[in-house]
Amino acid sequence: MNVVAVGLIAAFAVFAVADWRAAWRDDRRQRQLTKPAATVTLVAIAALVGQMAGDARTALIVAVVLCLAGDVALLGDTDAHFLGGLGAFAVGHIAYVVTALLVGVDARRMTIAIGFIVVLLVFQTATKMLPGARRHGGNAMLGAVAGYSLIISAMVITATGTPSLVAMTGAKLFAVSDTMIGYNRFVKPIRRADVPIMVTYHAGQLLLILGLIAGG
Repeated sequence: MNVVAVGLIAAFAVFAVADWRAAWRDDRRQRQLTKPAATVTLVAIAALVGQMAGDARTALIVAVVLCLAGDVALLGDTDAHFLGGLGAFAVGHIAYVVTALLVGVDARRMTIAIGFIVVLLVFQTATKMLPGARRHGGNAMLGAVAGYSLIISAMVITATGTPSLVAMTGAKLFAVSDTMIGYNRFVKPIRRADVPIMVTYHAGQLLLILGLIAGG
């Protein structure tokens, strides 16, 4: 790993920890800076680290830029902000799927993700997350959340199918973070929920990016 990679990862760690601290303190004003700053650094990592092939690199950058757009949207409190963020992340995950396919996937490795996906689906069913989404925002919210669940499941499966265990771990952490968002919003509020949500999100997306770069 060269100096640029180390510097960018260190910068990301600084911004991420600052965002966790702001989340713990419920400092929304500071989070307007720290949350996007961390993801902007991830965009730089996606663009500059490693020797990834051209098309896969482009798809990866698109994925992280869309996640940045989702982060910015989710800084708002309304259902419109939430749906906008969900849409940006959904398309971002599609770009992650494309990246994984360009890196190369193996069908046998992809089956490893099935157990993890089943656990998440069982949890969502047991906690009545989808009915909660419907109560919260009607059929539009229900459809958006259900569709998003399918897309992120595809992302986890394809990331697991790549040669990189790092990418697989990152994708699963990303899915855990999103599951916590759904539980907190549609089932039962969690005290200081943004802290575990952001820790798993930041760790997950960093590992997913680095794993895909290494595999590509």
